[in-house]
This record gives sequence, structure tokens and C-alpha cells, in this order.
Amino acid sequence: MFNNQSNPPVQQTDHAVCPNSAVYLNSKGFSLIELLIALAVLAFGMLAAASMQYSAIRNNTKGNIYTQANMLAKTKLEYLKNLDIDSDELIANATPYSDPTLIDDSEQPGGIYSRQWLIEDLGDQARTITVTVQWTRLGETRSVQLVSNTRGGGV
Repeated sequence: MFNNQSNPPVQQTDHAVCPNSAVYLNSKGFSLIELLIALAVLAFGMLAAASMQYSAIRNNTKGNIYTQANMLAKTKLEYLKNLDIDSDELIANATPYSDPTLIDDSEQPGGIYSRQWLIEDLGDQARTITVTVQWTRLGETRSVQLVSNTRGGGV
């Protein structure tokens, strides 16, 4: 029943070989195509991260410029509101007053901001103050405008 003939030992391998071919099935490691696909996916992810970084920096810069312009307008508005109502600087005028040159965020010459303010009568002992800060960046002109009424002396 049983054949006592010993069969030749079968060589154990951890991969199968296609007949008549040197192509390995279930081979271990990565092929060149798999490596190229992995690199393409990695490059696409890095491109997306770089794009997000660029957008974040651009938006932070834009927000910083708006904040500086708002603070310049607020500083001038508070200065004018704290003057006496009969002060020469609070005389109503049809044309706006302005800083003589472009200013920076600390009100020094040489910046990107131009600041104007308009004083209008609002009854006998009151004025309307409109402060506008304007700047041009990347070909676009933007502005911030603050308006307040005052009776002088900080009121």
C-alpha cells in the first residue's frame, strides 16, 4: 500500500515561481512602481501642506495690516476727541485734514498708510469726527474708517 520509496526532498521557498518565468509572486520588498507611487502621494501631500502654509502667512499679514490701520485711526480719533471743543484742531472744515506724508504703524514717516480726518459741526458745541486710514498693497487700495461724535474733553 505504501510505497517506501523515498521521494526526493522538496526545496522550501518563501515565494512561488511562475513556470517558465523569472517573475516572483508574493515577493518581499517594494517594486520601482510602488516606490514611485508612494513618492507621488508624498509629494502631493507636501504640496497641500505648503499651500496651507502660504495661505496662513498671507492671511496673517493681511490681518496685521488691518489691525495697524485700525489702531492708527483709533489713535487719531481719541486724540481729537480729547481736545477742547473750541480747539483750532476741531474747527469744522469741508476738506479733510491729513498727515503730510505716508506713515507707518507707529505714526513715523515712511510707511504705507495715509491718514485723513474730517471735522463737521454737529450742533452748537459738538462735532462729528471721521478718520480714514488708507493703504495700497499688491495693487489693491484698502481703507478703514472710524466715525465718532464729540463734545470735546473726551466726551
